[in-house]
Amino acid sequence: MKVFEPLKLNTTVFPNRFFRSATFENMADADGTPLEILGDLYNNLARNGVGTIITGFCYISKQGRAMHPYQTGMDDDNKTAAWQKIVSRAKAANPDTRLVMQLAHAGRQTMRAMTGEEVVGAGGKRCTYFKQSARALRDHEIESIIRAFAAAAKRARKAGFDGVQIHAAHGYLIHQFLSIHTNRRKDKWGNDKTLFLRKVLEVVRNECGADFPILLKISHSDDRDLATGDAIETLKSVERLVDAVEVSYGTMEYALNIFRGDCPIDVALRVNPLFNKIPGVFRKIWKKFFLGKYLRAFMPFSENYNLEGALQIKEAVDMPVIVVGGIRNFADVEQTIQALDGVALCRPLIAEPDLVLRIKQGERWVSRCTNCNMCAINCDSKNHLRCYKGKENAKTKF
Repeated sequence: MKVFEPLKLNTTVFPNRFFRSATFENMADADGTPLEILGDLYNNLARNGVGTIITGFCYISKQGRAMHPYQTGMDDDNKTAAWQKIVSRAKAANPDTRLVMQLAHAGRQTMRAMTGEEVVGAGGKRCTYFKQSARALRDHEIESIIRAFAAAAKRARKAGFDGVQIHAAHGYLIHQFLSIHTNRRKDKWGNDKTLFLRKVLEVVRNECGADFPILLKISHSDDRDLATGDAIETLKSVERLVDAVEVSYGTMEYALNIFRGDCPIDVALRVNPLFNKIPGVFRKIWKKFFLGKYLRAFMPFSENYNLEGALQIKEAVDMPVIVVGGIRNFADVEQTIQALDGVALCRPLIAEPDLVLRIKQGERWVSRCTNCNMCAINCDSKNHLRCYKGKENAKTKF
């Protein structure tokens, strides 16, 4: 079965074609140092045959962290030893498992209350979801962020990671530079919208060496202006710098269009720091008069919903292509792997961390994940990542 064949990226052999897509774990201390429970999670995934584990997004600088208080970071040397322990535990469970650290800068998609600094972005346009005033980055600040990506990648290699994934999707800073909606600059960073991404990849490559796998995560389209053709042109400009691309969708302005499914609105209003300070009476008014319009902006769940965009990319670029989004059964896995190079899973592995092992043993897997999105919404709480199936599940379908 092709999905269990090895995949060579750069000089590294990845044991199979199953990737645990970056999944926010909420398993760090307030300083971004990973906790021991994160090692338990990765150990379990490795033991159950997941070929490659991509970490939840790690910030490269305090300025670039997201609004979550327990997000992991790789922004200073003091975190390297803790990450080494995490990697070692996964490798002890399965020496063939590959671990890849996802590196990100949130840009305008964060809160000043969390970063303690001005919210910045490719431009000064405020995000409609975070509603934070944003300032366009100055040239010297952009150069500093590029160096921070390189430094974080170097720490990841020192900690034992088998590669890094640069997060250029979901409306975070690199995505902001790629989009004409958020990048209206008149300088070199606006005239060539792929320049920032290209420079990040170049310095990571120079810092980590020619043999170190660099993966890229990109949205093939979003809800504003980016289309699959734009993603293809971006990837063509960085082909020589990237060892594989993971294809996703969207931005945090319409977050549920990234992962789709149910909207547990009452839980979101209770745990999300953007909403939980709103007095109860105003929440009731909003739900009565505005919730319907809010929900209509979201796309319904469908199986393998990013496959078509990924297929267009595969046909146009010369690099391995991995897809994430809506893969919920063995037939989806077969359909994906016939045309692409890797299958990335997020919510299914939260619900069933042993699913890869069961597929290998011959099970024609059908996911137990119901797309209730309680796991995703509770990323904004203090709870560690887990499946909530059978627990509280107040949801609104759309």
